[in-house]
Order: sequence, then C-alpha cells, then structure tokens
Amino acid sequence: MIKRITYPILTALLVLGIFTGCSSNEASKTEGDNKESADSITLQLGHALSEGTPAADLIDEMADNVAEQTDGRVTIDVFPNSQLGSETEMLEQVQLGTMESAAIMVGTMQALDMRMAIEDLPYMWKDIDHAREAYKGEFGDYLADVMAEQGMTKIGYLEWGFRHVTNNSRPIVEPEDIKGLSIRVAETSLRVDAFEQLGALPTVMAFSEVYGALQQGALDAQENPLANIVAPKFDEVQKYLSLTGHFYNTIMMVVATDVWDQISEVDQQIILDEANRISEEVTVINDEKEDDYVQELKDRGMEVNDNVNKEAFREAMLPVYDKWEEEVFGEELMNIYREASGW
Repeated sequence: MIKRITYPILTALLVLGIFTGCSSNEASKTEGDNKESADSITLQLGHALSEGTPAADLIDEMADNVAEQTDGRVTIDVFPNSQLGSETEMLEQVQLGTMESAAIMVGTMQALDMRMAIEDLPYMWKDIDHAREAYKGEFGDYLADVMAEQGMTKIGYLEWGFRHVTNNSRPIVEPEDIKGLSIRVAETSLRVDAFEQLGALPTVMAFSEVYGALQQGALDAQENPLANIVAPKFDEVQKYLSLTGHFYNTIMMVVATDVWDQISEVDQQIILDEANRISEEVTVINDEKEDDYVQELKDRGMEVNDNVNKEAFREAMLPVYDKWEEEVFGEELMNIYREASGW
C-alpha cells in the first residue's frame, strides 16, 4: 500500500530540507575556508650552502618543525651543498616545476631577472644594521615582487653575511693588493665587473668546485662569508684571510607559486612563521659566532688581517654603480636602495 503525503506535510518537509541544506552547505563552506591541507605535499628544497653553517642548520630545523606543526601535511626534503646543481640550475628547476622550493643567493637570481644583481653592489650598506632593516622593508619587498613575476613566492630571507677574500699570495690591505689575482666568484655579472675594477681576474665557478681548484693552484683566491670559509675548510688550501667585507649576501627562500597555492592558508602561515623565526635567529647566531670563526681560522694556521682600507676599496669599485643603474636597475630601484643604505 502506497502512503500518501499530504501537501501540508510535504511543504513542511521541503522547507525543512531547504534550511537543512543551506545550513549544511554553509557549514561545508566554512569548513572548506578554514580547514587544513587535506592532502600531504612534499617540497624538495635545494640550496648551495655548506652543511654545518648556521643558515643550513636552520633550514633543516625549519623543515623538521614544519613537518611536526602541520602533522605531516607539508614535508620539506632538504638537499644542501649543491646536490641538485648550481644555484642557477636549481632556479631553472623551480621554474620548470621539477623542484618545488629553493634557498638561493639574491644576487644569483639575476639569471631570471637582472635587477636581482643589485645585491652585488660592493660596499652598498653603511653597516650591517642598515642591511638587515632593508630586507625587512621596501627593498626586500621589491625584490620579492620581482621573483613573484617569475612564478616564485618568497617565504623568507636568511642572512649569509659579509664576504671576505682569502688567497695564497699576500694580505689584502689596499685595492692594488688584489690586482692580478685569479679569484673565484659566483655566477653573477656584477661581481665580475666589481672585481675587474680592481684589476683582479675573476673566474665564475660553482662553489662545489672551488676547493679543488684552490688545491690544484688553478685559482689564487676566493671570497665568501666567514661561515662558508670555516665549514668547507678553505684554510687547508688558503694562507691569508683579509676581512674586506666587500659584498653583503642574503638568501631568499622561495616556493614555486603554483605549488604554494596548493597549500592551505593554515599551513602557509606555519611555514611563514618558521621562515621568519629562522630569519631572526640566524642574525643572532652570526653575530655571536663571528669572532669564533676568526679565531678558529687563526688556530688552523691562517694569517688574518682586518686592517683593510675599505674606503679605498669602495671608491675604487664605485664606477659599477652608475653603469648598472643606467643599464639594469633603473632609478626607481636605486632610489629605494639609496633610501635604505645609510650612506
């Protein structure tokens, strides 16, 4: 026997269904807006930093913390020390989608946009405080926007520090002391120009090849922050360390934007918070360890001098400023830099 539903009852049921459906849909929508990533995602992150340096160690720490705080929804697999290729090659891999994330020197990013070479202006910051504040402000935002145009989202900056010259010939005190030295530089055109201003013979070479080239005498010199002189044990193949402080380097940590967009807002914030934490922490560690690095290198037998005539070096290298502003950077970016420089 078929039971008939009277119109009043049917109407009541339909109304109830409509309100129940609306309530269910609204709840589902709210849940969808706030839910964490339902599916797990793995970010393969490559960098060229030597293991054992503060920045490299903190990237590992960030990866562990992100995995824990997202309950495994986001995993960051870290590949240090150029295991996945040179910095330029890793950038290309992120662009091609064969690698999801990378931590790359800002200056090296000129391979994608020449404006990123601005980090390699010699003696561009009056002091380290101005350098650090610049990357937290409009200057850092501008560079992040440039990389956004290349399909990469900046999640944070990591200080790599001031770079210094090591060599096997002599202490470097005046600009003429570097004349004629074959010195390894990273894959950045501005660094080549800057050292050519001093009469040096810059050679572009991947970092992973530097120790062997110094050992074999194919190079006279190299330049790196103190942490990256200690960790790869350049003291074994270099006699002199001169605290020139000619470039200040920062690492930009990026995630391919199409991958970043697949991560929930909740998990994105966890990643950003961790990146910000290690960005602050690395500056504290760098300050604490600077004297320790110098003493360690002295203990290992290096001859260290800090009587570098930096004013003379800056004066000798200044011609690259006008050339690169006119040909590459433009007035807008240079004005943002000058406002933050402290000079």
